[in-house]
Amino acid sequence: MKKIITLAASIIASVVIALPIMPPMVSLAAPATAKVAKTAAPMKTTGVASGVTKLQALDIALKDAGFEMEDTLYTQVKKDYEDGMEVYEVEFRVGFVEYNYDIEVASGQIIEKDIDD
Repeated sequence: MKKIITLAASIIASVVIALPIMPPMVSLAAPATAKVAKTAAPMKTTGVASGVTKLQALDIALKDAGFEMEDTLYTQVKKDYEDGMEVYEVEFRVGFVEYNYDIEVASGQIIEKDIDD
């Protein structure tokens, strides 16, 4: 058993001795004066800098009504204008009740809601 341990220790020692000494790690970051090529093209804006999405508008209406998406039978969200304001018209049904919401695109505020039973 001592011969195996001694042999293993000598093998490990020879491997450790054979490994070259590595210099300390050098930073891979580019120096401040170096020019870095940009690989990604800049994003193009679509004219809407902020505001809510269709999915967020639907979520706002559902939370206001106290429902989850799984509770609905039918959902529809479309963009429209009300009194010069861009809104999402959100419609959904729960059972035989239809819910209609107008939600302002810019702020996500509920402008109007109507419940038809």
